Amino acid sequence: MTPDVVVDIGNSRMKWGICRHHRVVKILRLPLDETTPWNDAFAQLDPPTAEPRHWAVASVHPQALQRFLAWLPPPHRLLVFDHHTLLPIRLNVAEPHAVGLDRLLGCLAARAMAPNGTAAITVDVGTAVTVNFVDAQGMFQGGAIFPGPRLMGRALQAFTAKLPLVDLMEQPRDPWPGPSTVSAIRHGIHAALWGGVDHLVKQLVEVYPTPVGLYLTGGGAGLLDGYHPPQVAAVHRVPALTLEGIRIAAEGLP
Repeated sequence: MTPDVVVDIGNSRMKWGICRHHRVVKILRLPLDETTPWNDAFAQLDPPTAEPRHWAVASVHPQALQRFLAWLPPPHRLLVFDHHTLLPIRLNVAEPHAVGLDRLLGCLAARAMAPNGTAAITVDVGTAVTVNFVDAQGMFQGGAIFPGPRLMGRALQAFTAKLPLVDLMEQPRDPWPGPSTVSAIRHGIHAALWGGVDHLVKQLVEVYPTPVGLYLTGGGAGLLDGYHPPQVAAVHRVPALTLEGIRIAAEGLP
């Protein structure tokens, strides 16, 4: 199926990808539970033709997926990816059914973008940060998960008596060392993200000593601007990485 719109439903928001000529050409970022923005986004789509639109959807949030499916206006042809066996990617992990589809879709897209003979590491900075590895033969080998920058900020505020809530979505501009509590939290969250990603990437390259590309995505990916460890051949920031994975998976099905 060649999709007109691909939809990635995450834990904090959803994204629609408008597809043209076998690529995602536009991204619409929408809330999970407010249908008015969905209606507005739907009105921005090209006027309907005699044929129904083709939608391909993947989600890591079952309740949000059901809300979206109940809302989606007809006419349409709908493809829902709700199990890893629907994706054209092989898994070498202990519990394939437990792997988030967003991780697999990102690796599927990264492997398609990587040159032949090159492995890929994806880093998705969202509610959680996932670092994932797909080898040069297209086998998903697993990865790591840790709290994202927004979740770190919320945890510091929720589980302490006096620390304020800090929502870090861009690199700190405060002087170092941080001259205030807020700036200290900003630097701490940024260092935890940067250091965690760097440690995991270097470990992966040691375990799999093959040429590897690094693919960054997610709402907080800008926090890693400038990150280019010498162990990787190239670093790519791809905002539509998961959406491209949905498109690729959909186009592989009749």
